[in-house]
Amino acid sequence: KTAPAFDRSVKFIMGAFAAYFIVCLLFHIFHNRSGGGNLFRWERGHEVRLLAFIPIYFLFYRAALKPWPFWYGIALGAILSGIYAIFCVYGLSAKPRAEGSYHAIAFGDISLALGFMGLAGIRYFQKQHPAGAIIPLFAVALGILAGLLSGNRGSIIAIPFLTLIFFIQLGGFKRPWRSRDILILSIVLLPLGFYHLPGSSLDYRIRTGWGETKAFFQGKGVGPYAVRLGIWTEGWKMFVGHPICGLGRDGCEQTIREKKEKKEISELVAGYDSSPRNMYLNHLVAYGIGGLGILLAIFLSPLLIFLPAAKKSGGLRDMGFAGLMLITSFMIFALTESIFNRNVFISLYIILMAAIAFLAAPSRQGE
Repeated sequence: KTAPAFDRSVKFIMGAFAAYFIVCLLFHIFHNRSGGGNLFRWERGHEVRLLAFIPIYFLFYRAALKPWPFWYGIALGAILSGIYAIFCVYGLSAKPRAEGSYHAIAFGDISLALGFMGLAGIRYFQKQHPAGAIIPLFAVALGILAGLLSGNRGSIIAIPFLTLIFFIQLGGFKRPWRSRDILILSIVLLPLGFYHLPGSSLDYRIRTGWGETKAFFQGKGVGPYAVRLGIWTEGWKMFVGHPICGLGRDGCEQTIREKKEKKEISELVAGYDSSPRNMYLNHLVAYGIGGLGILLAIFLSPLLIFLPAAKKSGGLRDMGFAGLMLITSFMIFALTESIFNRNVFISLYIILMAAIAFLAAPSRQGE
């Protein structure tokens, strides 16, 4: 076939993902050469997986992806996550946290993001059938429930921000203030009700974490529920010491190991040696200030498509807001977890990003 006629904004986003890979590769070469390492030993392929955004977008372009697999896919994902979380905590397994098949943090974050993104398609489902709105409403309810039953404190931070985005989206609906009043009130009450569910570990984790946080700032060390504060402190020290070139991909682990041997850090902090558990700090430590730039590029470059789409009407507007929710949720999740060090976050981000970028591309905004 003829070469694809990608829009300029799409090419820019592809360039951002390519730049991410190239910069990480160059820093790998620099740090291994200066440290006497093996240039051809690149065990972690997270950067390569993020580069897969380009062929995935190309696939959606050639396959002429339709909106229905996207909307039904994310809504069903959130609904099934909520059902699974209920079974996991209250069913036969009776675990204190819903973990999914991967990790409690990843499970909670992804379930919450899918729930709110599904809610952004409420107008699409209503057009399919008058009672179709029940699908995205179930999606957001069960997505929030799964996030809370995972015991993930970080996912809670995203709820008010995603609710605000949906509040703005509702301005394009008929009778917007009535819709806003009913739906926003429901979204606010859902977490409050789910938070106090019996058997959920979230209340204990938040109260204990708050107490340990106060103890940390009083100089009393870190506890298991506030240990991230300790590793964030160590990560910031590493960045301040090497702000331009960073310490390399494995610099954090090596530094923490050395401090552990010298008894300069606690055993709890030493247990988090693989990364600072903050994606922004992770890149600052590994690649210096440039690392933060390439990370923000793959977060913010899609706004070139999503913001103009959100200003349109109908389906394009809803798709644009789904994209804004995707970016916002992942940027918030990155505050408390090195999300792109986990393959499940990478896979979900690049696939959903490619789908929304295609479905909301400027070439489709005249449809």
